[in-house]
Amino acid sequence: MSSLNVVKHGSGIVIRYQGLKIALDTSLPGRLTLLSHSHMDHISDLSDAAKVVTTKGTIDTYLARNGRVRWENIVVDYGDSYMSKGVEITPLNAGHVLGSSMFLLKFRDGLRLLYTGDFNNVDSIVHQAAEPTDADVLITEATYGSPYWVFPDRKSIHEDIVSRARMILSEDRIPVFQAYSLGKAQEALALLHRENLDAIGGNPPILEVNKVYCDYGAKLSLLSIDSANAFELLDSGCVIVSSHPGHTLRNLRRLVGDRKAREIEMRIEILNLSGWVLGNSIDTGFPLSAHTDFQGLIRFAKDVNPRVVYCFTDKANEFSTHLMDEGLKAVPLE
Repeated sequence: MSSLNVVKHGSGIVIRYQGLKIALDTSLPGRLTLLSHSHMDHISDLSDAAKVVTTKGTIDTYLARNGRVRWENIVVDYGDSYMSKGVEITPLNAGHVLGSSMFLLKFRDGLRLLYTGDFNNVDSIVHQAAEPTDADVLITEATYGSPYWVFPDRKSIHEDIVSRARMILSEDRIPVFQAYSLGKAQEALALLHRENLDAIGGNPPILEVNKVYCDYGAKLSLLSIDSANAFELLDSGCVIVSSHPGHTLRNLRRLVGDRKAREIEMRIEILNLSGWVLGNSIDTGFPLSAHTDFQGLIRFAKDVNPRVVYCFTDKANEFSTHLMDEGLKAVPLE
């Protein structure tokens, strides 16, 4: 393992071992890329990709948000393996968004390396939690890698979201939940559907991703601002889930004119669904995150039981210190 080299490269990471180079959520000319999921910060540096190992769910959500595939896709299901130059590559569920993957790499000499990408070790309504697996080397995100970031129980967050939506609707106003178009929006819509609350998507990308989730068995509303009965629902009482409320309001003006749009806008209350709400008193919303919180990151790393941990994202330095306090060798990549 002494010859293993792990470095940041563009938006992702490159590993070098036994004469091989493998790109993780980035690309190198002529080298294999492992793509964990299709959020923008993980697909922004694929211009040199020739072959990409990923899941069908990742490709489907990428295409749903107008992505263009300029490489050869190697689609591998969770738990199945792909061999490349003696390395066995196995995608594992990451629990972050539809199709999101961790990758377990097994090298010729027996070295096991686990790359998490973005992951969540808590079940949501539309995603199953990531599970740890033994590895000699762990490359982990550290998005919430500070002790401050400990989220409430997800069930209680769901209950708070529903309670707030019902209260706003009872006052003849319109709750607008701001959420990423891939992953968070679908969890919010599934929650509202489960609780028998009418809801519509506020942006075209949400609708397109909803269709993909429905293909995979999720129960989601396929109504959007553009739907024929959207304004009847808004008048009678419904929730909007929007990845960009400003765009939603502009669409309203386009569809019904300035006067009617202003009437609707006066009734709107915007609530953000994001883990960062926990640390921002200016933000109004709920700490619903698609990432693992601090305690989950620590627990996951200890369960993997690696010889060394490499940490990426902004909190990498701080999280590495906490891992070392737990007895793990840790190296920040930021």
